[in-house]
Amino acid sequence: MLIFTILIVIFTLVLETTISLLNYRRRSQPIPENVQDVYDSAQYQSWLDYTMETHRLAMISRVVNTGALVAVLLFKGFPYLAQRADGLTGHEILRVLVFLGLVYLLQYTLNLGFKLYRTFGIESRYGFNATTPRVFVLDQIKSVILGLLLGGGLLYCLLWLYLNLFKASSGPGSGAAWVQVWLIAWLLIVLVTLVVNLLYTKVFIRLFNTLTPLRSGPLYDQIVGLADNTGYAIKEISVMDASKRSTRLNAFFSGFGRFKHIVLYDTLIEKCGLEEVVAVLAHEIGHAKHKDVLKNFLLSVVQIGATLALLLFFLTASGSWASSFGFSNPHLGFALLHFGMLTDPLGFLLGIPLTAISRRAEYAADGFAASTTSGPAMTRALKILARENFSNLTPHPLAVKLTYTHPPISQRIEAIERLGGQ
Repeated sequence: MLIFTILIVIFTLVLETTISLLNYRRRSQPIPENVQDVYDSAQYQSWLDYTMETHRLAMISRVVNTGALVAVLLFKGFPYLAQRADGLTGHEILRVLVFLGLVYLLQYTLNLGFKLYRTFGIESRYGFNATTPRVFVLDQIKSVILGLLLGGGLLYCLLWLYLNLFKASSGPGSGAAWVQVWLIAWLLIVLVTLVVNLLYTKVFIRLFNTLTPLRSGPLYDQIVGLADNTGYAIKEISVMDASKRSTRLNAFFSGFGRFKHIVLYDTLIEKCGLEEVVAVLAHEIGHAKHKDVLKNFLLSVVQIGATLALLLFFLTASGSWASSFGFSNPHLGFALLHFGMLTDPLGFLLGIPLTAISRRAEYAADGFAASTTSGPAMTRALKILARENFSNLTPHPLAVKLTYTHPPISQRIEAIERLGGQ
């Protein structure tokens, strides 16, 4: 099983690297005619240089992470961490949480250098980074604390369910216990996911950014008119101080029902004209009208249920091969990690139809924006977003089908043109 696991880990690396190389090797392909005006010659050369640097860093990061994981597997690093965790507490669940926490912190530390170099090296050289060292450090601290609290709390509850309702059960009633644990765990994770979705903008985003209501003025008046024309009841439209971290442009829609919220980056308002900002907002309203957030949530509910079922089957059998990884007894924490290693390729395969659904949703939102504002305005907005965010204008078709949640900009513009937007 050890060799099989290492082969799966290496296969995942090869798969990710192949997709990245496909995109990288197409960087010098002729640019589609409808987006040839996105970059001038100097900007395009900068984009090529940026692509080369980010690609190289991503490749190094993947190889280092995979190499570290393989080394830890071969040299029995996980049993060593388990022993250290066992020495800190005698509580069965806390031992698992401490073990997973140690693994998380080691992985986080390994990747921190790459994150620092990308933020203060590459992103700064190409004019994207606006993050100060203080903001960066605070962001990391908040992210780690939030991840440990949310992830650790949820995992504690799930481990308690497994140990007290499933593992402790045996004999004729074990099947009923399996269903009971699966159902309760599924409902618990769905509940946490729902709460995070509903409170994402109201709570979690505000831990990192300041949101201010859009002020009265021409843009506000245009948005009110757009909302009236589209029958969209405005709950909250906020401007986020994204410029304190990056010069990139964006907008997003979150929540559903009473918790609907549209957020515009301040950089979007600064670098786009009035018509373009309204078109981007119409795109986000399109997502709301099409209930895309709710659809994504329902898809995740199904995916969570299937993953939990597979995980419970895996945990039942995992103890039989624990010794091949250096454990004298089955270890629940390592079994969870092992499950993640083995199912990485499966997650990739399951992601293919989900990214296809996401791309269709983007086309539909573009069409909604073009029909409610104007095709030319939406096209101009897409080109500004592509230029300011250094979008790839010539991605490999296979990479798009396998991993892209948004269609290439040239194809989005073609779709708008087919609707009679230009």
